[in-house]
Amino acid sequence: MAISRCAEEKRTSAEDKREKSRRCIMEASLELFYENGYQKTTIRDIIKRAGILNGSLYNRFKSKEEILLNIVTDMLNATLSECETLLKNERDMVVVTILPTALEVYISSRSPKAADLMYEVHRLWSTVNEYTKMNIDWMRRYFDKYGVTITDTLDAEISYLMLLGSVGNICGYYANGGDIDFRKILHHMASHVAMEFKLPMFDINSTIDKVMSIVEKCHIVLYEDGLDLTGVVENSDALVSIH
Repeated sequence: MAISRCAEEKRTSAEDKREKSRRCIMEASLELFYENGYQKTTIRDIIKRAGILNGSLYNRFKSKEEILLNIVTDMLNATLSECETLLKNERDMVVVTILPTALEVYISSRSPKAADLMYEVHRLWSTVNEYTKMNIDWMRRYFDKYGVTITDTLDAEISYLMLLGSVGNICGYYANGGDIDFRKILHHMASHVAMEFKLPMFDINSTIDKVMSIVEKCHIVLYEDGLDLTGVVENSDALVSIH
């Protein structure tokens, strides 16, 4: 039976309301994570900042960890979607494989507070597990274009878990005042990825140049109305980018 226009409008309105509430919770959470730190922010703080009832939050998120996961994965997915155009003719498999984790490190190198959030993400198994799936799906999609098949998914997952562990430590390094140049970190990451995934890399400097060019062109926002890292001054704690 066909759905009436009135019923369709009500359903759309309900979905819009739910999404608006979800966004409000994520924006309030991001503000508090930056002001007070992730560990010191409570669900009670988020509910108060968002101006909602307990039930409204728990109808959309099971925990503070899930809120953080949604904030960061939404950002990464949106940024990677933007990268699709920049990767249209890219044939370097190391560039494609390293890009998601390179974005995390780039974000962390630009702001200690952003780095602290990324570090927290890597301390939670639920987010690490989600990251692993997201990265494997990303890699598989591009490898298919190159005619390369990932035959051992478990082996690929282990390799990515090892890579993500290293990336988490680098995020922690930047969160605690580290200032090693992003390009130097990228050099180590590219070498690790090429070796771990057995990918050809004939000129590491060319590979790094490509990754640098892509991440610097991306419009990176931790959440749509939240932290914009495009052009942020290094070590800035500002919530909004400085252009």
